[in-house]
Amino acid sequence: MIMKHEKGSVLLISLVLLLILTIVGIASISGVSMTEKMTNSQRDYDIAFEMAEAALVQGENWIDDYAEGFNIEHLSDNCSGTTCFTENCNNGLCFRGEYLSEGSLCELDSSGTPVWQNAAIWESNAATYSQNIPAVAQPSYLIEFLCLTAIDPTSQTSDLAYMYRVTALAYGTHPETRVMLQSTYKVEKTN
Repeated sequence: MIMKHEKGSVLLISLVLLLILTIVGIASISGVSMTEKMTNSQRDYDIAFEMAEAALVQGENWIDDYAEGFNIEHLSDNCSGTTCFTENCNNGLCFRGEYLSEGSLCELDSSGTPVWQNAAIWESNAATYSQNIPAVAQPSYLIEFLCLTAIDPTSQTSDLAYMYRVTALAYGTHPETRVMLQSTYKVEKTN
């Protein structure tokens, strides 16, 4: 039997191809893992966004229910009860300013940090969304009374409407997923 002198080139080529396939496989697994993380993050954001929207709507519905019962006393420092608009936003109801008498214009105090940027108010005084949801914290909202405005700014009539800002805050299933939404809400004055 005659032995040929082999150089091992087939083995070397096979090992290089195996190395290339391994690198491609590892890269594709990393890509899939990154895509899965991005998908989970987007899903968590979508949950937080939907909960913030729901809390925003609940705040707007509260305004609709409250509108006919508006009372200037609810803006005074002497107000007691659950419908008092205060500087500290008790029960999620906020007012920073002066409203001297029914039918007069009021003045907002815009100095300092806006209430919706104050973490302490969110933690202790915000109204909570009424449904239980699987998240880091229940969605919450603040309703700010923003005084009176003309129903139609282009009209020469003096018909007025109450202006409110509703701010909702919601979290996803991770504490770093946070969504804050705001709406400005106008309700025609009925009295």
